[in-house]
Amino acid sequence: MAKSLQLAWYLATRARGERQSAEAERGGYTTQERPEGPLVWVHSGSDAEAGAAMELAGRLLAEREELSFAFTTSAATRPDGTEDIFRLLVPDDNVPAVGRFLDHWKPDIGVWTEPELRPALMTEAVDRGVPLYLFDAGSARPDAQSWRWYRGMSASLLERFQTVITGDTDVATTLQLMGMPGDRLEVSGFLEEATPAPPCNEAERDRLAKVIGGRPVWTAIGVTQAECDASIAAHLFAERKAHRLLLIMVPQDPGDGEVWAKTLREQGIGVALRSEDEDPEAEVQVLIADEAGELGLWLRLAQITFLGQSLDDGGGVSPHGAAALGSAILFGQNVKNHAAAYAKYEAGDAARRVRDAKALGQAVEETLSPATAAKMAHAAWNVSSAGAEVTDRAIDLVLAELDDI
Repeated sequence: MAKSLQLAWYLATRARGERQSAEAERGGYTTQERPEGPLVWVHSGSDAEAGAAMELAGRLLAEREELSFAFTTSAATRPDGTEDIFRLLVPDDNVPAVGRFLDHWKPDIGVWTEPELRPALMTEAVDRGVPLYLFDAGSARPDAQSWRWYRGMSASLLERFQTVITGDTDVATTLQLMGMPGDRLEVSGFLEEATPAPPCNEAERDRLAKVIGGRPVWTAIGVTQAECDASIAAHLFAERKAHRLLLIMVPQDPGDGEVWAKTLREQGIGVALRSEDEDPEAEVQVLIADEAGELGLWLRLAQITFLGQSLDDGGGVSPHGAAALGSAILFGQNVKNHAAAYAKYEAGDAARRVRDAKALGQAVEETLSPATAAKMAHAAWNVSSAGAEVTDRAIDLVLAELDDI
């Protein structure tokens, strides 16, 4: 494959005078042994991109259990790996470092989830016969301005990708301006992280649905002590217009359930405690679901879900499970642990952000409208499943490439 003059110059300057890396992995060194069999190399940047890539890896492992994965990241740190997935810092972009990395891991295919161009790494990989694919995970778009004097170089690099998939027409336009061949570019969606709908005991679901009857139900998931108080205040506010309203509250720590139940009963609130096998009968205002492993059950019984650890400094819990089950989502201001996912659902009118207990109560009251709840629930399901087709397409491309090896 041809190299532009700029690319040839770049590689030549990085073939000598190698900088000693602070981390051995940045220099392409590793103490981990390459496993036998086919190995998929996945490169990502941010945690959000890595989450989407992990989703893809999980699906590929379900199809081909003999696969192994080497994940590289350009982030400052990396998580621990597993038996099938090795987690590595991406090597510095110089020829000796990337050469050591590729000599050791000998990847059969390379999958990138960020459009950052790493000239030495890309060129050395392709020169060694590693096919490269870019499946955009919604990362920041490449900066065409920074490459405007090196269009020949950027074009020479981008044509090394067999296929590029992105969901953003602006990114697609930028890539084409940088020299990406249009016949290898697909604008069909972003590779996205998702979570399968959590399972539940269907017989128990049917039984509890009969006990609850036609009562409106909302649930608060993973709540802390402070959020317990906020959820109760919100419930009492919303209960003024929905007199038979039931709150299913799932503590972050199941051990809090008994204490919470005692406190609420002393306040005159009707409480049922799941760990005591108590059902949400007509007089019960709050069911405290303090048994582990039943999240799927409660999400299927409620039309509105408040996701906890978001009104305090907990950073929020994943919204994907609730969205996959078509629940209208409410959440607090602090969701730093899953910021990209919440932004996606909020932008899709599937989730609503609240500031405090009063705002939560108002949001519950307004969302109890059947039309509002149905609209948000439908939007949540649409957004949560939006990346499925892209993941399917990515899997087809990777497996077809591996079949040809």
